[in-house]
Amino acid sequence: MKQKKITKAFMLVIIAVICLILAAAAIYIYSIKKVNSFEGWKVTQYADLSGAQGTFYTLENAEGRFIIIDGGWAANEQRVRDAIKMHNNHVDAWIISHPHQDHAGAFNKIYADPQGITIDRIYDSPIDYDVVKNAGEKWDDLQVFEDYMKVTSGAGNITHLNRGDTFELFGLSVQVFNAYDRYVLEISGDITNDSSLMFKISSKNKSMIFCGDIKYQMEDTILEMYKDQLSCDYIQAAHHGNWSFSEEFYDLTGAETVIFDSPSWIIQDEQYPAHALKAHFDSRGVTSVDQTTSPNVFYLD
Repeated sequence: MKQKKITKAFMLVIIAVICLILAAAAIYIYSIKKVNSFEGWKVTQYADLSGAQGTFYTLENAEGRFIIIDGGWAANEQRVRDAIKMHNNHVDAWIISHPHQDHAGAFNKIYADPQGITIDRIYDSPIDYDVVKNAGEKWDDLQVFEDYMKVTSGAGNITHLNRGDTFELFGLSVQVFNAYDRYVLEISGDITNDSSLMFKISSKNKSMIFCGDIKYQMEDTILEMYKDQLSCDYIQAAHHGNWSFSEEFYDLTGAETVIFDSPSWIIQDEQYPAHALKAHFDSRGVTSVDQTTSPNVFYLD
């Protein structure tokens, strides 16, 4: 009798485990179907293989359109190639915020040696190399800038974006808030970073602002020009969350999620402004994510 009770209990446990596995499988299949049937855009933020701060985002929709923003360090090349491979080695549009090593390094490697990758369109900020060479900062890696100009020299698929530009990109509305121009030259003490493309991408119901590496000098100018147009659902923390826009600036956007293109060792270190900025978001109940939990996924419906 005792043996029968043990056997019965064991069978009940087995049945319970099987039910849990089937339930988990059903949830997984449902989530996959939900993602695949999503009619808007999926935005993914990736960590950099270098382990340092770096910017690499992809945007994709159900129609197969595939957009890249930056790409990170040269050491992140394989991660970018792997993402492109998942889309038949084809990139519909590649946006380069500015030619710094942690943003354009991987792009330079891939564009110089495509290995079957095709890129239809490239968008960038029309930064003047000679100005940066003569008046740039010590952290401006001129070699990366030179490599960018070399690999794209003569390319007919590049569009230089300007402040105030608006255009459609496969159904997305794009509005440019910042690019290299006279305002940067008049105000900035860090020309390359402050010439970063800052733009808002909007779908039917949601929007996301990418801030590149803009620093604090440009905040007043951007607010003066676009204060009433900065509302968004998601926002990339400018300059990886360090020495850039104020807490009040982010509050003004009303973003429900702020994305740091930084590893945890930066966010957790009190010497970096990103540490205090994240604490501010936490105090206001605003969600913030960094590369620790990447790939981080957001949806623009």
